[in-house]
Amino acid sequence: MKNELEIFLEQFDKLTLDSTQISKNTVFIAYPGKKFDGRDFIEQAINNGAKGVIFESANFKKNLNVNVPSISINDLKSKLASIGEKFYDYPSKKLSIIGITGTNGKTTTAYWLTQCLNYLGSKTAFIGTLGYGDAKNYKKTQNTTPSAIDIQYVIKDICKKKYKNIAMEVSSHGIKEKRINNIDFNERLFTNLTRDHLDYHKTMKAYSDIKRKFMLDGKNASIIVNVDDKVGESIFKKSTLPIEKKISFSIHKKSNIQATNISQNNNNLKFDLNYYGEFFPIKLKFSGYFNIYNILGVVGCLSSKGFEIKKIIDSLKSIKAVPGRSEYIRSGDSFPSVMIDYAHTGDALENILKSVKNNAFKKILLVFGAGGGRDKGKRKAMAKIAEKLADQCIITTDNPRHENPIDIIKDISRHFNKKPIEIVDRKEAICKAIEMANNDELVIVAGKGNEEFQEIGNQKNYFSDREVIEKFLKERKSKN
Repeated sequence: MKNELEIFLEQFDKLTLDSTQISKNTVFIAYPGKKFDGRDFIEQAINNGAKGVIFESANFKKNLNVNVPSISINDLKSKLASIGEKFYDYPSKKLSIIGITGTNGKTTTAYWLTQCLNYLGSKTAFIGTLGYGDAKNYKKTQNTTPSAIDIQYVIKDICKKKYKNIAMEVSSHGIKEKRINNIDFNERLFTNLTRDHLDYHKTMKAYSDIKRKFMLDGKNASIIVNVDDKVGESIFKKSTLPIEKKISFSIHKKSNIQATNISQNNNNLKFDLNYYGEFFPIKLKFSGYFNIYNILGVVGCLSSKGFEIKKIIDSLKSIKAVPGRSEYIRSGDSFPSVMIDYAHTGDALENILKSVKNNAFKKILLVFGAGGGRDKGKRKAMAKIAEKLADQCIITTDNPRHENPIDIIKDISRHFNKKPIEIVDRKEAICKAIEMANNDELVIVAGKGNEEFQEIGNQKNYFSDREVIEKFLKERKSKN
């Protein structure tokens, strides 16, 4: 027998938590959040066309007088995943979902895994930082892991387009806030864990426990784990899954899938793939030691899905660069090379800088900053790595949010032995770096990758590193 909520929802076509994103026959869901109380936006949602309202009943002192159907629910936030799953007719049960978690490598792994599965004839989409869809066509989303309501809608939308698989990035926020509850994962992959998000999790233990929880909660899902990482190793050991549902990968430790005899030069990466005792030579048009782990994770997932190793290796030829991840902006022989990357932690900066150190660049100029209102402790690590591995650093604005950009820049700069260049305006900083560099040098613009905004206060202002670089290079070429 249907309950009151199920009967209520039958009259609508879509759910939303955003009062500004109202489409045809939509229900607005409102509850108190960390920054805002969604119930304060009920009137706005109705004015924007909402045809119904579901709201948190606890501690709501206003009289709700609305001219649309409404229903109150106690402890609404904890029930979002269940509401979304039922409303959109259990979409995650209709395809295969791979959950990818870790600090670094989620986006690249999801993007490459999507390309490989499509190459192998198994239609696949990704969900993550870039948005959702496939490499040829994807829609942008606000969060790496969308809300518990939005994620169910996204999965249903992907189902309607006849995809068989989803490679989904699973953020620590998404796990902690139960956005991924009621999603059936067929595989769970762990990339690595380094310092990040401590403004939210407070301690590394709390951060790592969240990742462990996701990896160990899946009673039926296979796991694919980087055992070179200490947290990954502990996950693999603690998992009670049968051996056939556990796949380990590594470079340094003995594992099911291991990379050995690694070499790289310019944009080529070579290694021998030890796949359960069989060895296969791998050559890819990428650089970066860290990308080997991403490849091994992809191989592990494909293996878990039952693909033969020779077909898996063949599919690796299909992978192309991820937008905003180690992405070169071509500038021509008479100008410096320029790269954009999403690196915004010490570990990620170290990875990207080391990946280009052996290339034929005489100098590396690095432009970076740090987000405001986030883990301030990682700024020291970023500064130390930058000074050690880059030849020249320009510290600039990233997403300052509610912090003073100058204060953030000074907080980074104080950890340098030799004071770096400080330029508050990010556009000016990027142009200055390119202007300073010779044609045999590399400029890396880090921190935002493919993002097209800057968070300043409560506003998201349009800003694209790529556009700034391309426009500046075009103007310089026209003058020569």
